[in-house]
Amino acid sequence: MDDLDQLSRSQDAERLAQYDDLVRFSRIVNSERTFDALLEFIVREAAIVMRADRSSIFLLDAEKNELWSKIALGVGDQVIRFPATRGIAGHAVTTNTLVNVPDPYADPRFNQAVDRQTGYRTRSILCAPLCARDGRVIGALQVLNKLDGGPFTSEDEHVIETLASQCAAAIENALLYDQLRAAEASGAEPKSASPKLLFADDDAALVGSVNALLGADFDIVRALDGDDLLRKLQNERPDLVLLAVDMGGKDGFETCRALRTCPAGRELPIIMLSTSTRTEDVIRAFEAGANDYIVKPFAPAQLRAKAHTWLLRTARPKE
Repeated sequence: MDDLDQLSRSQDAERLAQYDDLVRFSRIVNSERTFDALLEFIVREAAIVMRADRSSIFLLDAEKNELWSKIALGVGDQVIRFPATRGIAGHAVTTNTLVNVPDPYADPRFNQAVDRQTGYRTRSILCAPLCARDGRVIGALQVLNKLDGGPFTSEDEHVIETLASQCAAAIENALLYDQLRAAEASGAEPKSASPKLLFADDDAALVGSVNALLGADFDIVRALDGDDLLRKLQNERPDLVLLAVDMGGKDGFETCRALRTCPAGRELPIIMLSTSTRTEDVIRAFEAGANDYIVKPFAPAQLRAKAHTWLLRTARPKE
């Protein structure tokens, strides 16, 4: 009985230590960083959090329908690329489900070619899909070979799901930064010297945050609600609209649909803000005509990146 109690206490201590590592990861992962540096951070820290020997990030190349990775522990500078329907990672991505494989070589989905390419022997796999905020699967987080030699557990599944959600958000933000830097490097400039942001939200605290975050780069025009935004659209001619879903009067969905019927709003980039993470609400926003969807509360870096990226996506080339 004493041995069982000691084992239980040891397991509890290990779970607490793993939780502490997950909290530390959560605090750091959303820091602003370059895309490659972020991926390196994720694969290094994910292995630590998951008590695994190695980890990999596989990203989906939708145009080629392939998964690829150039950041994986233990493979040096090799770039791994394979069809998106193949392997455990491919199954996680195509089905949008978590996959726990205690014996990979006994599983027909396992892509043994990667082991042959890297010279590694995979004994256990836990793989979670990475989902963007709009619900799209953008890749997979995979950890290999649990350090205690056993299979990954149901507790590990809960941990990697949390880890994958945070990784997906950070990757999406980093990709936006890369798009922004690429647009700036190509000499793109906003259509107007003083780009204008039309912003509708009845949350006074959020209004102050948006002014502080974007006021140096945009001329911000506040609308009190959806009706006020539609009135101001004609006179202000904004370059970008930031639109809350929940407002008095017309909600954000109805306002967005009305914007798209106006000549001045048909091609205008619209970013919707909402506290909802439900897939059906994200879909509803895009069906209403939104270009992007940000969940509140959001990281300041996320709002800046998305606002500047959408502005430069509609920019004119530098003459």
